[in-house]
Amino acid sequence: MIEDFKSFSSQISPEDPLQILMVGETYCNKHFEIKRNCSDLNALEFIIDGNGILDIEGQHLKPEKGDVFFLKKGTQHNYKADNEAPWHKYWIVFDGKLAETFFDCYLPENTYIFKKCDLEKLFKEIFDISKQDISYSIMSQKITVILLQIFMYIRNRNITEKEDLADTIKNMLDESTEKPYNLDQLCRNINYSKNYIINIFKNKFGTTPYQYFIDKKIEAAKTYLAHTDMSIA
Repeated sequence: MIEDFKSFSSQISPEDPLQILMVGETYCNKHFEIKRNCSDLNALEFIIDGNGILDIEGQHLKPEKGDVFFLKKGTQHNYKADNEAPWHKYWIVFDGKLAETFFDCYLPENTYIFKKCDLEKLFKEIFDISKQDISYSIMSQKITVILLQIFMYIRNRNITEKEDLADTIKNMLDESTEKPYNLDQLCRNINYSKNYIINIFKNKFGTTPYQYFIDKKIEAAKTYLAHTDMSIA
């Protein structure tokens, strides 16, 4: 593994609204794996290339080229690079009141991966700034502005995709009317948490995916009873 990073832990102050702890770039190898039972850090990582897996808070995710994944303080997670095509990634570890505000205002709850983000340039800019011979205060101010851009990008993408995602879920349910309902499988197929899927579906269609699915099955049963010789059983 090749890793180039810089730590600023000794320079931060508890009074800083955003505390930049570390910034780095990592070329993972097939042995790269990190486990935390209760993480003491917040991190954003951008996958420049390669594949791997992230198990976090009961979700099994597969970050790949162009994806951003979020490691939140207090979560239980395990992430490791693929044996054949390990990650090359930029990452930043940060904390503070402003970081919590970013999370609350810009990130959907219980969501830890953001697919196909056009953010490599901004993550590289953060990495380059961290290597400059400037004071921590100036560096922190510059990186804070870029982090805000990243969070705004993720939020705007999320708002745009909500409508499409709700329709995607509806179409998947429509195509599965004669199969058993399985929300866990639905979550795995589209890489979002249960709460997130339920909320955006209900916001658009006024009902939960489960109730919508049951109503569709009832309508299908009515059609069969009216137009075929099938029994009620």
